[in-house]
Amino acid sequence: MADADGKLKDLSISESKKPKKEPKPPKEKKPQQQKKKIDGAALIGIDVAKDADLGEWYQQVITKGQMISYYDVAGCYILEPASYAIWENIKTWFDAQIKTIKVRNAYFPIFISADNLEREKEHVEGFAAEVAWVTKGGKSDLEKPVAVRPTSETAMYPYFAKKIQSHRDLPLKLNQWNNVVRWEFKHPMPFIRSREFLWQEGHTAHLTQQEAAVEVRQILDWYSDVYQELLAVPVVKGQKTENEKFPGADYTTTIEGFIPATGRGIQAATSHCLGQHFSKMFDITVEDPNAKEAGKSEHIKVWQNSWGLTTRSIGVMILTHGDNRGLVIPPRVAEIQVVVIPVGVTAKMTPEAKADLYEKVQKIADDLIAAGVRVETDYREGYSPGWKFNDWELKGIPLRIEFGPKDAEKGVVTTSRRDIDSKDQARGETKVSELKEAIPKLLEQIQSDMFAKAEKEYREHRIQLTEWDKFVPTLNGKNVVLVPHCEGEKCEDEVKEMSARKEVGDNTAVDAKAPAMGAKSLCIPFEQPEGIKEGETKCINPNCKNFAKAWVLFGRSY
Repeated sequence: MADADGKLKDLSISESKKPKKEPKPPKEKKPQQQKKKIDGAALIGIDVAKDADLGEWYQQVITKGQMISYYDVAGCYILEPASYAIWENIKTWFDAQIKTIKVRNAYFPIFISADNLEREKEHVEGFAAEVAWVTKGGKSDLEKPVAVRPTSETAMYPYFAKKIQSHRDLPLKLNQWNNVVRWEFKHPMPFIRSREFLWQEGHTAHLTQQEAAVEVRQILDWYSDVYQELLAVPVVKGQKTENEKFPGADYTTTIEGFIPATGRGIQAATSHCLGQHFSKMFDITVEDPNAKEAGKSEHIKVWQNSWGLTTRSIGVMILTHGDNRGLVIPPRVAEIQVVVIPVGVTAKMTPEAKADLYEKVQKIADDLIAAGVRVETDYREGYSPGWKFNDWELKGIPLRIEFGPKDAEKGVVTTSRRDIDSKDQARGETKVSELKEAIPKLLEQIQSDMFAKAEKEYREHRIQLTEWDKFVPTLNGKNVVLVPHCEGEKCEDEVKEMSARKEVGDNTAVDAKAPAMGAKSLCIPFEQPEGIKEGETKCINPNCKNFAKAWVLFGRSY
């Protein structure tokens, strides 16, 4: 993993065949060229192109690449070791960051009483359709059903009310690494949209609004780092509109990603300032220390935050970097960063020569492990080197090292980078004597190049517009759009409706080829271009009579 200087370190990155009934992920509608085969694809590999059938491609990549296995409960999946290792690396890094601001880990029960869940109506309405209820215990009906947590505000805040008795008990900062259940009825898509997923959820209480606001932005910055520095996935930081903010929050900050294959935006993580909404509901109060100094006695409600990052991050990473050969995993989060494969082993090779070659291969692996690199060796018999190459490429291992008798004579190894499409351009040569220094540097270069490539693509597909007649055609070009908007909630709803496909006969000026999904606001980016003039710049919605307040990022989304 990487420290502040960008050097690779070990796992301690804290320093700085599927049931027939299981539905496949949503597919993009394509012409009859679907199922375009990949030239020369091995039986173990991906046999459909990413740009021909994304749903089928994704299903093959995550299963053949051993990221997930399907389960007999629809919408629930088994995270295999390779994907869970990515989550562990994210967890290790992020957990270390939040501990620098004295956040402590805890665990709260998965069950929430109906009384608690229903205390906060605005909050519950945002999750009501997704709440799973337990109504039986064994063979007996429960007197009162209990909810399986969709999120933990209502589970944790009665505890907060008991724990916080004085301003001296503030701030109270708790986080838990856990699972949540949201009984989605939309088409499930592993990692991206599932009925159970893993996440962390932080919940904190503060004496002042300012303290809460500082934490909200700090957490968002760390979320951005998880995506950009660890997963090599670019994001846009911003604030949600009133329509899209978290139910019950004062405001929601967000990082928004982009899936080039579909041209859709995707919410990557959120950090919410809950204000005093929940503290009023759950009576979380303290005596105001400032009033006490003035000889008065006054109780005030605390200011609260909540923030969460989920295993959706792994799906975004796969969709961003994966190609027609399979997974492409960034070095900093890969369970295996380098695989060393002996080559040139023939039937004519003597047992002694073979043992000598394998000994040298192991020495290479041991040296790299000593340098903090996560290494695997492949001595499997009965498989050709070419088969092994395809197998490890399918699994997205960042770097392959080949070593055979001819390499031994020259004192070099042959390297092959997974992130470069051209196999010839991906290959290189490194002296055995320089591996300890050269390979970590090469892995960092791979990490950097992966982000630069993804960042360039995202920027090219964020299009700034001011005319409505270009809005839908630009979306149809697999882009998201940055437009002037009044931030009005009804106006936003209208933009979404107008950008959705209409039936023949509707005179709304919408491209006939537009997908049924309309565009919603993704965020109000913190980085605002120039051009919005107060009281002069028109809102992008031609029916809106209000002036624009800010550039707002709109797009079709997951």
